[in-house]
Amino acid sequence: MAEPRVAGATPRDEEQAARRAEDAALLARVVAGDERAIAALHARYAGALYSLGRQVTRSESTAQDVVQEVFIAVWRSAERFDPAKGSVSAWLFALARHKAIDAVRREMTIQKRTVEADLSFEEAPDDVDAETWRRFQGERIRDAIDRLPPAQKEAVELAFFAGLTHVEVAERLEIPLGTAKTRIRTALLRLRDLLGPSLSDGEDPRWRGVQGGSIA
Repeated sequence: MAEPRVAGATPRDEEQAARRAEDAALLARVVAGDERAIAALHARYAGALYSLGRQVTRSESTAQDVVQEVFIAVWRSAERFDPAKGSVSAWLFALARHKAIDAVRREMTIQKRTVEADLSFEEAPDDVDAETWRRFQGERIRDAIDRLPPAQKEAVELAFFAGLTHVEVAERLEIPLGTAKTRIRTALLRLRDLLGPSLSDGEDPRWRGVQGGSIA
């Protein structure tokens, strides 16, 4: 049934009101588990949400991830939407903005830790051989991580470069804790195979236990 005409409302006002009503109806269907409704919302807003994510993150791939995370959150928690606080579209854009900012913060943390790791290779500037060996080890580890399957690479980067615990990795990736532990352990075992004995030669306690085939 059509919305009653509001006195003084312009055609644009009426169009926006109709769109808000359609969005609200779609979200209600999402709450009920209707996959076609989430697909319709995605078709309606994915492009604009991507543009926002791209503007905040300056990264096409990260912006794509932001859009995916938004609609995963909507599918899982559509009932959290409060119409008293605004429209569905405003809620979607707020989600996208928060997730884009989180992505930027994660990237900054990774870059900071990478810089710190690189600086740690300068501990013995008077020992050229030792410095070269440290740099070689660091480059080998990063190259080996790049060769991991995407799921394992993502988990091990969060654990080692972002400094997250297994529980935090599981929460960030929205996967069971056991799955997070398995991915990290499998990644470390794969790195051991790729890097050989040099992996366990360092003093970083995070690598300990890999040689024995287990990781906490």
